[in-house]
Amino acid sequence: MLFKKIHFILFFTFILIANIYTQVNDISFNVQSTFDPIIKASNKLTDNPEVIDTIRKITKFNYNIQSYPTYKKYEIEPLTFAKYKEKNIWNANRSFIKGGYGFMYNMPLLELYFGNKNDKDLRYGINYNLLGSNSQLKDVGYSGFLDQYASAFAEKLIEKHLVNFKLDYSNNKMYQYGFDTSVTKLNDKNQYRQQYYYWSPSINIKSRYTDSSKIQHDVTLSFYNLQNYYDVRENNIKIKTDLSTFIHEENFHLDLQYDFYNHKLKSDTINNHIFNLSPYFLAKNENYEIKIGLKATIDAFYTNKFHFYPIFFVNYNIFQHIIEGFAGVDGQLQKNSVKSLSDENPFIQNNIHLTNSNQAYNIFAGLKGRLSSSTSYFIKGTYEKWDSLYFFNINYYNTVQINNQFLVNYDNTNLITVSGQIKHDINSKLFVFASGTYFNYQTKNFNKPYHKPLYRAQASANYILNNQLSFKGDVFIIGEQWAHQPSSDKLLKGIVDMNFMAQYHRSKKFSVFLMFNNIANVRYYRWDRYPTQRFNIMLGLTFIPF
Repeated sequence: MLFKKIHFILFFTFILIANIYTQVNDISFNVQSTFDPIIKASNKLTDNPEVIDTIRKITKFNYNIQSYPTYKKYEIEPLTFAKYKEKNIWNANRSFIKGGYGFMYNMPLLELYFGNKNDKDLRYGINYNLLGSNSQLKDVGYSGFLDQYASAFAEKLIEKHLVNFKLDYSNNKMYQYGFDTSVTKLNDKNQYRQQYYYWSPSINIKSRYTDSSKIQHDVTLSFYNLQNYYDVRENNIKIKTDLSTFIHEENFHLDLQYDFYNHKLKSDTINNHIFNLSPYFLAKNENYEIKIGLKATIDAFYTNKFHFYPIFFVNYNIFQHIIEGFAGVDGQLQKNSVKSLSDENPFIQNNIHLTNSNQAYNIFAGLKGRLSSSTSYFIKGTYEKWDSLYFFNINYYNTVQINNQFLVNYDNTNLITVSGQIKHDINSKLFVFASGTYFNYQTKNFNKPYHKPLYRAQASANYILNNQLSFKGDVFIIGEQWAHQPSSDKLLKGIVDMNFMAQYHRSKKFSVFLMFNNIANVRYYRWDRYPTQRFNIMLGLTFIPF
């Protein structure tokens, strides 16, 4: 029965298909029309679609990462009165403690630092330094001192700007001990005491735009107040702005700076306004760097003065950064303030004469480069023309007549300097650095360049024996210098100061150090009538809590 049904269905399907096929072959159509059916060629999308940008493009840009040697400018700090200073570079640790004691001159040393971990959005830290001495040098007044310095900072990344706030404070107590105790008897040491109190807040806002068409800006607002033991006061308000952008392919900078100084001296109160405007272009590529512009300065001190200085600098890669030549010419107005002068010579008298030094022009040229992957060098010669360059002289006409304070005198001066530096990393364990500068002062009215050394030199070596022992040695040389005296000028002998330090690292967080200062045990005179300390030994430790 089922087989019959299947047979019937197949037979009926065959009849139906045959009938349809017959009907289709019998149908025909005749269509007349002007339409010509043609399929057009397809337009494919490109592999790299282009988006039209409204921002101006830089037509020429190199994406290569260029490697240039970085040269650190080494400055030899002058030997100060009967003490030494050590400059530290804080590492990335959150905390740091350093303590020491100098046996020969009852000298305590303390350094503290605390900060947060490395955070890309917020950084902050505080530190405190103390160095003092309760000493009495032979044949002069009481030579003790106490230096305290504290600083705090906070740095925050806000959108495309980096905001930095800083607060500095220092308290430097010392005594003007440069007098002969066999001639002058002063029982009360406060009669020749001097002390400088300083504090300074500042804020800096710096743009971090990645779009080169925007105007980059770096703005700093700062203030400081300085006061000494005899109520000499000085206030400074400074606004400094650096604007930069690209004009075609060149980087254009516009530097603006305004300084206001208020000086309250023993005999008078004076104000000083200084305004600087410096537009310049900066262009560089792999082989050269060129800077060209003009600086205009208004100095409103006793009278209004206008100064114009050229801005020109060129650096050319002569041969694969092994030899690079540079040359240029510029100038500046150097502000002479109570702070800048007392930082260099703390024994200046309270009623000093202040005027600014005008560097009419500074012509320089030199060579720099790398002799090998471990050796770099720097050679430079300059010729400077100064109006009212400052010099220090003992005031022998003071009514007190103990002759222990310095006047500040000025003279027009031509200055020729030749300097050189070399740094050599022999291997990962030994580092050697040496530098030297020769000075040739040509004063107009003074017989000699008083208290200006004829040359300076420095040599340093660091040796890491292993993970536990390291050694450091320094030699500081200050050449002969002239000191003015009523009868005749006196030539002060040169200074050769040798120091050595050994450090034992018990662990990464704890170490012990031993320092030897003025190994030659020689009595030096950086300032006339002011001898420095002789041989001293300091024992101390460093500790990183966390």
